Amino acid sequence: MDEWCGRARLDPPGDIVAGSFGTWRVIFTVGRYGIDNGGRLRVAMRLASDWGAPQASDPAGDNFLTVSTTGDARVTASFDAGGGLRPFMQAVTIQVSHGSLREGDEVTVTYGERSDGSRGARAQTFVESKFEFRCLIEPFQSGIFERLPSSPVVAVVPDSAARLVALAPSLVGADEPFALLVRAEDRWGNHARGWSGRVVLHEAAGGQSWSGEPTPSAGGLCQIPGVRLREPGVARIEVEDTTTGMRARANPTRVVPGAPERRVFWADVHGQTDRTVGTGSVEEYFRFARDVAGLDVSGHQGNDFQIDADHWEEIQRRVAGFHEPGRFVTFLGYEWSGNTPAGGDHNVFFPLANRAKIHRSSHWQVADRSDASTDRYPVTELYKEFRGRDDVLLIPHVGGRACDPSYHEPSLEPVVEVASVHGRFEWLIEEVIRRGYRVGFVANSDDHTGRPGAAYPTSHAFGVQGGLTGIYAPRLTREDVFAAYKERRTYATTGERIYLAVQLEDQPMGSAVRTPRPPCLSVEVAGTAPLESVEIRRGLEVVHSEPLSTGRDRRRVRIVWGGAALRGRGRHVVWDGKMAVAGARILDVAAFAFDNPGEGVTTWDAGHVAWTSVTCGDHDGIVLTLDDPEHASLTFTCPRHTFSFRPSELTGGAIRHELGGVGRFVAADLAPQSAGPEQVAFRFTDHGARAGEHPYYVRVVQADGHMAWSSPIYVTRE
Repeated sequence: MDEWCGRARLDPPGDIVAGSFGTWRVIFTVGRYGIDNGGRLRVAMRLASDWGAPQASDPAGDNFLTVSTTGDARVTASFDAGGGLRPFMQAVTIQVSHGSLREGDEVTVTYGERSDGSRGARAQTFVESKFEFRCLIEPFQSGIFERLPSSPVVAVVPDSAARLVALAPSLVGADEPFALLVRAEDRWGNHARGWSGRVVLHEAAGGQSWSGEPTPSAGGLCQIPGVRLREPGVARIEVEDTTTGMRARANPTRVVPGAPERRVFWADVHGQTDRTVGTGSVEEYFRFARDVAGLDVSGHQGNDFQIDADHWEEIQRRVAGFHEPGRFVTFLGYEWSGNTPAGGDHNVFFPLANRAKIHRSSHWQVADRSDASTDRYPVTELYKEFRGRDDVLLIPHVGGRACDPSYHEPSLEPVVEVASVHGRFEWLIEEVIRRGYRVGFVANSDDHTGRPGAAYPTSHAFGVQGGLTGIYAPRLTREDVFAAYKERRTYATTGERIYLAVQLEDQPMGSAVRTPRPPCLSVEVAGTAPLESVEIRRGLEVVHSEPLSTGRDRRRVRIVWGGAALRGRGRHVVWDGKMAVAGARILDVAAFAFDNPGEGVTTWDAGHVAWTSVTCGDHDGIVLTLDDPEHASLTFTCPRHTFSFRPSELTGGAIRHELGGVGRFVAADLAPQSAGPEQVAFRFTDHGARAGEHPYYVRVVQADGHMAWSSPIYVTRE
């Protein structure tokens, strides 16, 4: 193939540091066919990659792209983020014109040409062991591209360690030994495998504090066994690397006097790898989930129309090989990927390691169609196939193809996915409640970057941190975890291990209860940051909001924006904007809830603030500290909205502008005087509950923007 079509190489060769700026040249050497006038070359990257989008209009700007040739022809380049064949969809296409190219001629595509002042091209921000510049050729103006076997493949490697993450179990018995996991991450959230510090533990709960022996890390990870917490309550273990001084605090651990009847296990069961539209191998995926993310439960969900028989066999083999009851539970499954009018995306799970039969939505990219008769489309046909079975469950979710909640099979769909890297989907919560469905809530990453359980945002397509599901189950076995999903003993978070417990008398979340008395709920929340709001909702109505703050600060103004444009693809909203202040000076600016290092406040001075921001159902914001709020006038400007207000107007409450779309808004308010508590526990009796069935669930918002939702308790008031 290389002899006839040509070959490609990368200059410079070798590893690429995630998120770095540089110059890389893909050099084609033309083969014996040559390239005719009108022929084309192509360099494609995976859909999941967030390599800086090439541009050819601003030589001084980031990601400036050039193309040249040694041959007797003209070459021009264009970039189309969806111009290639899935999964290599991001394509730079080079058109040959005004002549032809001969054998031995070279075509050079330069990513990040710096001669006119550009910083270069920004590399992909997440690691990948086999990143491919997929090179293709179409020499005859036929429209048929052939991949060059010599397409350059390199490793994208993590940057140096920038922070530590510490993970502890969320619920343990007093004096029960457990292991604490500490990992190092670079600024983009990649596992920084080069970190090799020494870790000391510190814990303060109930007046007791202690430190552990320094424990050396290896390969960017530190596993500390035998940790014990002796005092009941909420413990927050701190870790310190005595070599670098980096510190971290683990997620809260609820300590109870005896062995818990049910424990909290953390799951991310939704992601895919390089045989479909993600990155990395299935083996790398599960190894990361278990060893780096510290998950208890994981699953693999490839797009069904890309899963051939060989890949299905590989998935089953890896699911079986990584399953270890008591340590790490794996689930077999796939993503039924029908279009939204046919039901939309649904994750399919089996409580088996293998032998499960796949029923695809289609064979769209599966060459072997000998079993096409087993496809089930629309989703109602999938319901018919599985109805009556207790060894399968479906989870509707919102990804590229948003689920359509008008489709529902109660016996198969006990929960819905309300958060992932694609966004936050409170509209789905509201719709299933309006329709009267009895479902619980879960969240997963829908990871495409080889980081299940620790999936950080990348490009606008994956704009927020991947979610996690807290599962209440008596043991870490496939049977107990599967039963917990079926019984709705789950809660969803936006990626942080928030502790959330909700009961109606002795009935846990997910229960269906009949009572002649006013429902009385017990709620306990321990956040990973100060809590901003903890609400009990009866259906769509807030029936209780636990008091958390100590008043509002008249000198500090908070502006928040968020929401999504659509339910499906294209939901992301660009909020790049500015705030102008007149009649006062800005003393300080604090940013909160921005999702990755590429977003946030870009500049500020005494009279102006500017930022970059994208939301997809989440919210971002800033807090301004003013020297003279009584005389200040503020003007907010973004691509979709402009409004002015005075801080003095906010003493009567927030100003909120609804901007259409799916919950799109901008709001201004006075910031709290101080941070809220990190944990609360309370009881609430709903004396206003009317006769009939009502779903009660708890919605948590932290000051850093992270959220949690309990599965509802379905209460029938007699």
